[in-house]
Parts: sequence; C-alpha cells; structure tokens
Amino acid sequence: MPKYTLAEQRQVESRLSPHFTFRELTKTSHRHYQEDNIRGGLNNYKKLQAVATDLLEPVRVHYHLPLIVTSGYRYPALNSAIGGSKKSQHMKAEAADFHVNGADLTKVWKWIAYDSDVMFGQIILEGWAANRPTWIHISLGDPYRTSWKCGQILTWNKKDGYRYVGRKTGPGEVTKV
Repeated sequence: MPKYTLAEQRQVESRLSPHFTFRELTKTSHRHYQEDNIRGGLNNYKKLQAVATDLLEPVRVHYHLPLIVTSGYRYPALNSAIGGSKKSQHMKAEAADFHVNGADLTKVWKWIAYDSDVMFGQIILEGWAANRPTWIHISLGDPYRTSWKCGQILTWNKKDGYRYVGRKTGPGEVTKV
C-alpha cells in the first residue's frame, strides 16, 4: 500500500510559493514525528500556502538571500515534545520560525514590522544567543486570528520573556508602545 495517494504525493513534493516547498514547512529534526508532521501538513495545505506566499515570500524577495525555515507546521505531539506553547499557531499551520542567511535579523524584523506591506498576526524577534537574535517568529493574521490579536510586534528573551513593542494596523501603519 502506498505511503501517500498520488494527490497527496504531489502536494508533499510541491512548491507552496516560488521559493518555498511543502517539505520545508513540515520538516523536523525529530525524525519519529516526521510522518505525522507531513500528514498534519497535508490536512492544512492551504494555510501553509498562505504562510509561504503572504509571510515568507515577500521577505525572501526583498532581501534576495536564502530564508531558512527552522519551524513551520508542528504536529501537536511534536509541539509538546519541544516545549511549544499549548496555543501555538504552529500546530494550526499558521506560523513559521526563520532566519535570513547573511542578514541582520533585527533589521529584517524591523523591515517586516515597520516598513513592509506584510500583514501578520504576530512577529517576534527571539531565540537570543550571544546577545543576538537567532530567529524570527511570524504568524498569519486575519482571518486566522481575531483582528484585535493581529499585527502584534514583540521581542522575547530568556531573561525578560515577551515584550510588546507595538501593533501594525496596516501597511506602514504602526502604533508603538
């Protein structure tokens, strides 16, 4: 019996956008969760397309540098195993964590939050090591999150936790705290 139907296999091997594949947004280094992660991703294919097209693709095109997705969709058991939030949008295929090779992540985060037309649910500069961020978390906004929870601009570090910086209400429209 095949692992996937022909239609599923096409989706597993597909591009979600010009620069991002389905596999990139469903991969995990926790190999025993990989199959469940792919199956869950198949059930949320349209949302993964939105993450790739609406959130990641504009950043990749703007910087002309490789954008590396470190976490996209997470099967609930995987999310629990890595200590993810119980309400994580990763489990709904609505978020991605990434870095841009060769770019200052603080500048990337600021461009997305303040200068780009990218509309998001949350953008969080996080994963700090040696006083530098190591990834950006970005999630889908409306209609996937209630509108009052959209456009949240935050930072996170181990010492201080989450810090709310402001809210993006439209392209180029930001309310700072």
